[in-house]
Amino acid sequence: MIGIMKNVESALLALAQNVLRSVLTLSGIVVGVVAIVTLIGILQGVKAEVGRQVEGLGANLVIIVPSKLDENGQPNAMAMLGKSSLSDKDVTLLGQAPGVEKVSPVLFVSGSAERKMPNGKTISTDGALVVATNRQGVEMNPAPLTAGRYFAADGSDQRVCMLADKLREKLFEKEDPIGKKVRIQDRDWTVIGVLGKTSTEGSLSNQLMGLGNLIYLPERTARREIPSLQINRIALRTDYKHPADDMINAMTAALMVSHKSREDFGILTLRKGLAMVIKLVGMAQNLLVLIATISLFVAGIGIMNIMLVTVTERTREIGVRKTVGARRSDIFLQFLIEAMVLSLLGGIIGIGVSSVVCALIGRFTVLQPIITPPVIGMAMAVCTIVGVVFGVTPAVRAANLNPIDALRHE
Repeated sequence: MIGIMKNVESALLALAQNVLRSVLTLSGIVVGVVAIVTLIGILQGVKAEVGRQVEGLGANLVIIVPSKLDENGQPNAMAMLGKSSLSDKDVTLLGQAPGVEKVSPVLFVSGSAERKMPNGKTISTDGALVVATNRQGVEMNPAPLTAGRYFAADGSDQRVCMLADKLREKLFEKEDPIGKKVRIQDRDWTVIGVLGKTSTEGSLSNQLMGLGNLIYLPERTARREIPSLQINRIALRTDYKHPADDMINAMTAALMVSHKSREDFGILTLRKGLAMVIKLVGMAQNLLVLIATISLFVAGIGIMNIMLVTVTERTREIGVRKTVGARRSDIFLQFLIEAMVLSLLGGIIGIGVSSVVCALIGRFTVLQPIITPPVIGMAMAVCTIVGVVFGVTPAVRAANLNPIDALRHE
C-alpha cells in the first residue's frame, strides 16, 4: 500500500512538471466524462418527469383510440388520421363496464382561438388545443378550477368554453376572462371557467402534452355547431381498487360487441405508455453511453501516446532505478499507476464540470437532469478501464528497458 501511495505521489509530481501537456491530455477524458454524465443525467431527469406527469394525471386513466395496437402496444398513427371507428355507443357501453368511474368522448376541433379586443385589435393563439368533451372529461384534467364553473352535467350549455391556465394568460393576460368571448371556428364562445396550474407545471412532459394550452367546448353544442366533428378518443377514469386486468377485459368485451367483433380500436393505459417511454429513453441512453465511451477510448489513445513520450523522456531515470534495485514489476507499476492517475483525475474533473452543466441546464431550461451515484460510479469505472488498457503498453515498454542502455540514453 505504501508503494502504491508513493507511485501516486510520483505520478502527481510528474504531471505537475508538464502542466500544459497534462492539461491537454486530460481534456479528452474530461470531455468524454462530461458527455456521459450530462447526457445520462438529462435522460434520467426526463424519465423521472414523465413518471411524475403520469402519476399527476392519474395512473388509473385509460384512453381508447380508433386503431388496433401493434405488438409494442402502440396505436397505428396512420390509421387514426381518417374516419374514427369510435361512436356514442362505445361511450355508453364503456360507462357500464365494472370499475369505470368517469367516461367522456374527446373530439378534436381544428383551428386557432382568437379574442376580439374593444379597440378592434385581435389577439390570436395558434398553439391552442381545442377539444370538445363533457364535464367529466374536463374533471379528468389534474388542473384545479380557479374561476367560474364546469360545464353543466346534463349537457345543456350552449356556446360556452373553459380555458387552461397558459391559454388564459395569452388571450386575457391579467383580465378576468369570465363572461368574455373567444372566437373558435368563426363562432363566439363565452368563457365560463378557468383551470389553474397543475402540480407538475413547467415540467418537460407537461409542456409536451400541452395541458396548459387546452380549450374545452361542450360536446353536444360543439357537434351541433361544427358538423364535421367525430369522436377521436374516449377517456376513462377507473377505480384503483378494481382489478386492472378484469377492467381491461370488460372494456375489450364491450367494445367488441359495439364494433361487431372487429378489433379496430386500442386500449391505452398511462402505465403502458410510461413503460414504452422509459424503454425508448433507455435505448437512447445506451446509444449515448456507447458514443461517449468511444470518445473516452479515443482520449485513452492520447494518454498512451503521452505516456510513451514520457517513457522516452525518463529513460535515464528508469535505468538509475533499475541499477539501484528496482524490479521490472516496480517500473511497470509506476507507469501503469501514472496512466491511471491521469485518467481518474480527468474523470473527477469531468464529473465536477458535469455537475455545473447540469445545474445550469436545470436552472435555465425545462429539463431537470439527475446525476445519480451509479452514473458517477460508471464514469469512474470507465476511466479506470481506460487508464489500465492504455497504460499497459507504455508500462511494459518501460519495464523491459535494459538498464545499461537506459543509463547511456541522453
